Amino acid sequence: MTGSAKSPAERGAERPRILDVGAGDPEAPANAIPNIIAHLVETETWRNAATVLMAALLIGLGYWAYNGVRNSIAETQAVGLQALLGTVTSGVDVWVGEHRAETERLAQQPWLQERALRLAAAAAREPAAIRKQCESADAVELSRMLQARLGTRGMAAMLVVDRTGVIVASENPASCGQRLHSVLFRQRLDRALDGVSQFVRPHPDPELSIEGANGRRRPVAWTIAPIRVSTAPAGVGLAVGVVADRDLAAVFSAARPGVSTEAYAFSDDGLMLTPTRFTDALIAAGMLPESGTPPSAFAIPVRDPGGELGAGYTPRLEAAARPLTQAAALAVAARGKSLGSDREGVLVTPYRGYRGDEVIGAWRWLPAYDIGVIAEISATETFAPLRYLWISFAVIGGFVVLSLGAALTSSLSLSQLQRQFGKLQRLGAYTLERQISEGGMATIYLARHALLKRPTAVKVLKKHVATDEFIHRFEREVQVASQLLHPNTVRIYDFGRTKDGLPYYVMEYLDGVTLAELVAETGPVPPGRVIHILRQVGAALREAHEHGMIHRDVKPENVMLCRRGEDDVVKLLDFGLVKSLETEQTRDVTKQIKILGTPRYMAPERLLNPKDADARSDIYALGAVGYFLLTGKPIFDGDDNLQISNQVLHAPAPRVAASGIAGIPEGLDALIAACLEKDRARRPQAMAAVIEALDRLASRLAWTQDDAAAWWDLHRERNGARAAPAGAGA
Repeated sequence: MTGSAKSPAERGAERPRILDVGAGDPEAPANAIPNIIAHLVETETWRNAATVLMAALLIGLGYWAYNGVRNSIAETQAVGLQALLGTVTSGVDVWVGEHRAETERLAQQPWLQERALRLAAAAAREPAAIRKQCESADAVELSRMLQARLGTRGMAAMLVVDRTGVIVASENPASCGQRLHSVLFRQRLDRALDGVSQFVRPHPDPELSIEGANGRRRPVAWTIAPIRVSTAPAGVGLAVGVVADRDLAAVFSAARPGVSTEAYAFSDDGLMLTPTRFTDALIAAGMLPESGTPPSAFAIPVRDPGGELGAGYTPRLEAAARPLTQAAALAVAARGKSLGSDREGVLVTPYRGYRGDEVIGAWRWLPAYDIGVIAEISATETFAPLRYLWISFAVIGGFVVLSLGAALTSSLSLSQLQRQFGKLQRLGAYTLERQISEGGMATIYLARHALLKRPTAVKVLKKHVATDEFIHRFEREVQVASQLLHPNTVRIYDFGRTKDGLPYYVMEYLDGVTLAELVAETGPVPPGRVIHILRQVGAALREAHEHGMIHRDVKPENVMLCRRGEDDVVKLLDFGLVKSLETEQTRDVTKQIKILGTPRYMAPERLLNPKDADARSDIYALGAVGYFLLTGKPIFDGDDNLQISNQVLHAPAPRVAASGIAGIPEGLDALIAACLEKDRARRPQAMAAVIEALDRLASRLAWTQDDAAAWWDLHRERNGARAAPAGAGA
């Protein structure tokens, strides 16, 4: 059919036509439908490409716009935070300047200068008698006069200190004569006595702080001015301490616009020096005690806790082991910088603040006061306006996703139609309806003859394996199978090539189950039915052997049990490994495969030499299939083919009787064992001998059509009507 010559008119009738479905040409609809679908697919492809492109542009534009607005908001907030820090810094300058001026004014008072200088001179002459000097009239009177000025402008402590750090007079007589050991204070004292008034930041050191009512340290900021007459070098200075959690805190407390914005001061060791606006939240998180003041000075580390405390996160590390927040780390690192621009900066990318929430911030280091200042706002508040933009993008994105989904669904539907009615829709006189199975070498389609309307199975070689060797093997398979006429061999109807040059052949479409599926469904098969099956397989192989051919791949997957006018009709499939025993092959199609076939059903001689096979090799495979049917399991099993092959070569084949299956006739057990002999000289020498033995057994243990019909009815109830294609081993 495929090789006959055709007239130009006939060839023209076979050309594809679009929308040419005129009456009188019974094949016109079949040819027109694929072209209509191809046209739709092409149109839909361009439309989908345009949709995807527009979606990509919208997504890209939305992403660009969203990030642009986000960055603009962050930069605007950062500028605001910088301005806020400028205001705070100015406030600190004013506050420190006022207290420094007040300290300098007091240090120039004659009543203070006279007594302080006399006490310092006496202490210098007799350092060991300093305690005695503290009881002198000058010390007592000076202490009284200093006490009288406490409370003025927030003053909490007043000390007269000499260059060695010894307190020669104080508002608290008990501290007179003590030596101050704070390195920070002594450094600032030396600079002050050299002629320039100094500021000493709050420090938790007991020497530099005072104890509150609750026993916690309160921060005290100190200003130191030299006490001297004329231009003589100062040997003693006046230090005035002011409680910082009251007046200095007011400077930072005023810088709290919005819901989460705050500014605070901190030291180089990461301790917050001013109160926080989030006292209640930190108490709830366990970072501050539930009562007592001050609430946060010296108690809050400006360090990254590792997670959001307000959300219930518990830091895994002690405060000293945690890293500084990003803003604090940058400020501390800028202490040694000489340029003012290098000692300040902004962070527009959110980072974790001391409470663990995402913030953006501005930072600055103030070398004159040895403190850092930070202004921060939560990222949530910063980017709150973006939620409206996000909602808009989400709505637009939803429509885009729906459009893409609709386009994809349409494409898939048309692609499925194209697969069913595309260029493979017609192969000669056969119309392909759907794909029914696929293997490594070929794809099998359900097809129907255009005129006879008979269902068939069409096996098409895959393009990626269509080498000369595989095409030759494929052609040999159909040539060999077409020569066999036994009813238990699958029938071949036609052979040809597709428009792409791929070979295909058409075979009968079988309705049934493979022997592998049979055992998987019911387990071990009754002996009578096994004899019935093996008898038919043997008959198909006998015909092949009589034509000088061996199958070489007899296995449960290549034997199908069908209903073909009667029940339990066997069909032997897949002649792709058939070898001719009478003719020399012009090419060796086994070169590309070391071992053809399935090792657990291969005779030992084939494993030793794949070319060494004769009819007795198929007899061995038939015995292996019989063992599988009777026991429900293969003769040998293992993790890989190498392990199985080793057993096939060296391990004795087990007897069916030893499997524990009851009711196995002794003659059937002996026949299976004879077929599985490793030495082929000890096996039955021809398939006719096997069939004769099976016939003798069948006379005593018959499998009737009633038995078969009952099984098939039960099978249909369990699985529903199911059609399986011939040549399942694609």
